[in-house]
Amino acid sequence: MLVILVLCLPWTLVGKSAEVNTVRKYVPDAPVKTPEMNEWVFSADRVVGDHTSEYIEAFGNCSLSLGEDQLRADFARYYQSTGWVFLKGNIRANWGSDFIQADEGEFDLNTMTGWLKNGKLFMAKPHVYVEAERVGKTQGDTYTFKNAKVTSCSGEKPAWSVTTEEGDVTLDGRVHLYRSAFRIKDIPVFYWPYMALPGKKKRQSGFLMPYVSSSKKLGLQVNQPYYWVINDEMDATFYQNYMSKRGYMQGVEFRHAEDASTKGLWKADFMQDAVRATKESDEWDDYDSDGLTRSNRDRWWIRSKYDGWLGSPKWQVKLDLDVVSDQNYLRDFQDGPTGFDRTRDDFLDAFGRDIENKDSLERLNTAYISRSWNRFGLVGLAQYDQNLAYRNKNGTSSEDPTVQTLPQISGFAFQQSLLGLGLEGSFDTEYSYFHREYGNAGHRFRAVPELKMPIKTSMVTLIPSLSADHTSYNLTSHEKTGDISYIDTGGRTQVVDTNKIKDGYQSRTTWAGGLTAFSEMSKVFNTGDDLSAEPGLAGTSRWTRLKHSVVPRVQYRYTPRITGQSSLPYFDSKDRLEGDNRITYSLTNVLDRRRDRVSLAPGEDEAPSARVVSDYLDFLMFRVEQSYDVFEAERKDDLSTYKRRPFSDVMAELKIKPENWIDLLTRNWFSPYLGDMTQSETSVRLHKDGLGSFTVGYDFQERIDEYLRARTDRMSIVRLGAEWEMTDSLTLAAKYRHDFESERDLERTLKLSWAAECYSLYFSFTQKPSDNRYEVGFDLLSF
Repeated sequence: MLVILVLCLPWTLVGKSAEVNTVRKYVPDAPVKTPEMNEWVFSADRVVGDHTSEYIEAFGNCSLSLGEDQLRADFARYYQSTGWVFLKGNIRANWGSDFIQADEGEFDLNTMTGWLKNGKLFMAKPHVYVEAERVGKTQGDTYTFKNAKVTSCSGEKPAWSVTTEEGDVTLDGRVHLYRSAFRIKDIPVFYWPYMALPGKKKRQSGFLMPYVSSSKKLGLQVNQPYYWVINDEMDATFYQNYMSKRGYMQGVEFRHAEDASTKGLWKADFMQDAVRATKESDEWDDYDSDGLTRSNRDRWWIRSKYDGWLGSPKWQVKLDLDVVSDQNYLRDFQDGPTGFDRTRDDFLDAFGRDIENKDSLERLNTAYISRSWNRFGLVGLAQYDQNLAYRNKNGTSSEDPTVQTLPQISGFAFQQSLLGLGLEGSFDTEYSYFHREYGNAGHRFRAVPELKMPIKTSMVTLIPSLSADHTSYNLTSHEKTGDISYIDTGGRTQVVDTNKIKDGYQSRTTWAGGLTAFSEMSKVFNTGDDLSAEPGLAGTSRWTRLKHSVVPRVQYRYTPRITGQSSLPYFDSKDRLEGDNRITYSLTNVLDRRRDRVSLAPGEDEAPSARVVSDYLDFLMFRVEQSYDVFEAERKDDLSTYKRRPFSDVMAELKIKPENWIDLLTRNWFSPYLGDMTQSETSVRLHKDGLGSFTVGYDFQERIDEYLRARTDRMSIVRLGAEWEMTDSLTLAAKYRHDFESERDLERTLKLSWAAECYSLYFSFTQKPSDNRYEVGFDLLSF
């Protein structure tokens, strides 16, 4: 009976270590004991051996399992004293999230280690397929292999693969390959003595995919980044950027985030440029004739954004750094991973703060510290303005009239109730020291208290306000440097004659008053019957309510005209206050919809139940606004040149987003005197998953010469963009910008992208007045 049971019935080995291995015999229809979590369960069609044998052999459908780990084969030989098992024929193994196939293999069930012959291995993390003559499994779910093919693509002929003589996969998921060849569709492309591929989601050091392009301005460009993980809170990227027409550029990027309140992004690039522009004719045709040249070969750009705290998280610190070698650097190097466009996008995404345009001659650098209490706030600021018109022998620093703010300290008493009388008050104060290399420098103190008294009724809300503005000056340097031009709030160019500015202490005091009145009227309309919470209606949705809100608003602001300001120093726009006597009125319409949706929810006894879920969306907003200038209506000078035009342009703004697939925003200004549109900003985007998107934008500004405003340039630019998802993998995108005034195309871009299972590839061509550029990119996915 014992021989029959051993030879003919399934059996089970119990125990995780060799000392406790036992054979469990199963009898048909007898109760079967559930194995423990630390027991190996071993079964087969036929078993040969007895309790005196050194090993036991099993034939047909051999299976070993421990929890979710499984080993299967046609033949198995188990050594009872060591816990070692030899497998042969159609080996299949599920080890954690890894899957193994092989012809032969041996495993130590005590240490979960072993080897495979002619094995195929799939590791879910880091999504790697390995096919090798020999695969070794070591402790900790790591593997070694010889004469192997490695890829993240499935199929017999993967889109790309790496053949290697030796390799291993470490605990962090990194794949190390020695004496390897990179192949595309089994065709070798290049050989590399050592290669490391990233693995799991955790950041890992190594070379990133290179950026490759060709342009008329820079020539063939290859930018090879190396990524270094310093620790869990810091990393750095080093860029080796070669341009055939310009030379070699070294770049570095450092990122850190020590805590939830701290993050920084620091970038720098340096190069010796092979091209110089000692006269304007040497520059590119699209560069403005600004009278500046670039004779320097040493070119660089240092920029950063930083958010943090000092001493305590309550003392918030912000830093913006942006210094560059010359006025043409950012226009020369716009593209690529270290270019101006990528830098601007990175700063906006991470910090929400922009940098100056690439053609701006002034680069702002700001250090900012602030602290807020319940009712008060304090801000300290230092700002350095790099004026590129005074670099590279274009001008000497001793003649630089640029204002530097070193420092500025502002205090705020936030708006709060006063004395329980219905009054609300606020108080702003500011001290600044302004420095110039050439021109007036000195101190300025400004204090602005304000009182408001909100009055609310059932129909309207009234907010009268009254404020004072006192400013004191004390110059530490007094120089007569001629005229200073600036743009006032109306867009007009104004001139300050520094010969009229007086030395010593001066002050100015004025006041302002105003009244704001607004109301809101609304009505809710039923647009359909309410949905019932029935399981059969699951997935049904319907607009059930529509709310129309109308908000009229009138605002009046008065500031008396101030005389005698010509003797005051001029550092910024706060030093020349303009009188204001203006009424602004607007009407805003908002449509808000309620949408009900029936969704399933778990019920009792596993029977599904349903519930109605509602969501709300302001899907349409339309606003009309205009102002009336009383001072302009009473103006008596320059009437022969400029007629009175007290009414401002009518501004009409429309926002529409009824569904996720459409976004429309348009702002248009119409002149009641010209009877035509003077300015427009319009953008429309239509998008649908699986199909693509289409974007159209139009920016227009009329050239107008009026007493209240002066615009020197007419602008008319159209923007078109489209993206077509031709297949699940292939996407065609295009971008077009045209300037109707200069009658030339500003940009024409065509980009073709292919995103496959294990790689992505794109090719793009961009044509601008300044350059023609070809780009190609390739990335290995899933690693």
